[in-house]
Amino acid sequence: MTPLLLHLPHDSTAIPAEAAADLLLTADELRQELLWLTDWHTAALYAADANPVEVVRAEVSRFVVDVERFPDDRDEPCAKVGMGATYVRTCQGRPLRVLSAERRAELMERYYWPHHRRLDEAAAERLARFGRCVILDAHSFPTGPLLTQVDFSAPPEIGIGTQAGHTAPELLALAEDFFRRHGFVVGVNVPFSGTMVPNRYFGKDPRVQSLMIEVRRDLYMDEATAERHAGFARIQSVLKEFRDELVRFAIT
Repeated sequence: MTPLLLHLPHDSTAIPAEAAADLLLTADELRQELLWLTDWHTAALYAADANPVEVVRAEVSRFVVDVERFPDDRDEPCAKVGMGATYVRTCQGRPLRVLSAERRAELMERYYWPHHRRLDEAAAERLARFGRCVILDAHSFPTGPLLTQVDFSAPPEIGIGTQAGHTAPELLALAEDFFRRHGFVVGVNVPFSGTMVPNRYFGKDPRVQSLMIEVRRDLYMDEATAERHAGFARIQSVLKEFRDELVRFAIT
């Protein structure tokens, strides 16, 4: 184990039958939504050869619950477009499902809160052993715009997300310098902002540091089919090197 913790919130496409029954989409419509919103291949990109104890991965698709969102819609900006912790709108703004308060609570209890308990426990283990925890919040994003973006200008190739109190200036500088040295166009909190901090420590413990990395999908896959292309190996290699850089940062 190292102080580094990899968080993979959006690469799963699993939708259990009991959750799929809530959806208002046809099979083809759901397939298209998954194509747009799944962070395809991020487990292979970011966690290649990683020790399993370094990884916390969401077990279900974000169409079941989105573990990256705040649990209360009043705290979650994306809830304004129907895409809080439990989506009720598609990425095109169409109705996705109708959830009663009771059904929402059931989904949260079954899928959302167990994920966050795993995150809390993983961070606690690192704090107890090393005195710090550094989280790499691993994402990708499409070339086309999404309703949840905070910036709609020309997208960078690598987006870096930060969280006040949990992303030290030196951690941000390390990431910006690393990706620019490798020839990428980098944006900070563009086109998405923020990064995952476990609930137990959010706003409370600066020993928990976090950084979101978003890779533009056309760099490694065909966005029309979700198939990897020749660029995949390069991005995977760069991210493995970045992971090693974060470990060195975390233990110094």
